[in-house]
This record gives sequence, structure tokens and C-alpha cells, in this order.
Amino acid sequence: MNLKQLEDMAPKHSGNPFYISFSDLLLLMLVFFVLIVGMSKVDIGSFEQLRAGVTGSTKGTLVELADRLKKLARNQPGISVELAADGVRLDLDSRALFDTGSAELRFNAVEPLRPILAEILKTRYFIDVEGHSDDRNFFRRVAGAIESNWSLSGDRAASVLHLLLEYGFQRSRLRIVGYAATHPRVTVHGKTGQDLDDARRQNRRVTLLVR
Repeated sequence: MNLKQLEDMAPKHSGNPFYISFSDLLLLMLVFFVLIVGMSKVDIGSFEQLRAGVTGSTKGTLVELADRLKKLARNQPGISVELAADGVRLDLDSRALFDTGSAELRFNAVEPLRPILAEILKTRYFIDVEGHSDDRNFFRRVAGAIESNWSLSGDRAASVLHLLLEYGFQRSRLRIVGYAATHPRVTVHGKTGQDLDDARRQNRRVTLLVR
């Protein structure tokens, strides 16, 4: 078989320029949508920190709000403020808010929160109220209902949410979630004695996530 015969046996392709350009357009659109999806998953805390770094100004950002809240929470026991990737996290020690095993707010327990809540109320950010428990098993039946770390963390979050409603926060800005012991602030693995008690104390909290 000679070269001419091999060329005759080869498949013929049209190579229409329209289809080539159309396939290039589809590829570009695919890349564009991938970029859009990727950008949509950027946490607001990280985005606003980046924006503040680029513009050189923190005005009207979570960075500015976190600085203000840290000043208000200074010297207030049981309150800590952190600017995280997903927003400003305001951790409230459960011991200052509730009795053991209870979801009812203590009398005057929220007094230190008044200036902090007033500052958050000025913004338009959303607030997730998160309830967290420690890892110790909690289970009991009350009037036929089962109570556990899940229900306790959710009920405590709900109590704080109703407090926010009383302060004038719009319902559309609020969301509650009970995490039980699934999102510890400090790991308890390998800890014993006082170290374990301290870790569990830090994990028992209600968190306001401003996002």
C-alpha cells in the first residue's frame, strides 16, 4: 500500500469555522460560570478584610464593627469578640447567661450586652444565634419530652434570639441553630482534670455570628 492509498483511507473533516468559534465561546462561558460559583463561596469576613486591605479603609465593614465590639467587650467577663472568615463572632459564656441545664436567661445577665447589641442594631448585617454545649452527655425526660444537648443548645439560642427581638432586631435578620457539642471552640481530646474543665467551660456558649 502506497502513501496515496493511505491518504484516501483517512477520514475527512469539515473544519467549519462557525463550530470552532462556537465551541470556543462555550468554553469561555464555562470558565466564567466556574469563576462566579467560586466567588459566591467566599466568606464575607475574608472578603471584607481583603477589601479593607485594598482600599485602605475599614469604614462600613465587618473589620470596623469587630474593632468597635472589641472595645465595648473589653473588661466584660464572659464576652469575647473575634473577626473570623465567616463574620464577626461574639462568644457569650453560658455560665453568665443560664443556670446549669436551663435555657432561661438569668435576671440582669444581659446588662453587659446592651451597648454591644445597640452597636450591632445600627448595621444591616444578618445574625446567626448559635447554641453550643460541651461534650458531656445530657439526657432527661421532662413532661414526656426528651431533653438533650441538642435541645438545650437550641433552646438557649432561642432565648437569646427572643432577646434580640425585644431589642428591635428584625426577624428577617435572625436565624438560630443548636450545634450541641459538634462545634467545640477548644478541643477536649487528651485533656484531663482542670484543663478538661476549662475546655468544656469555653465550649459551653452562645455565639452571635454577625455576617
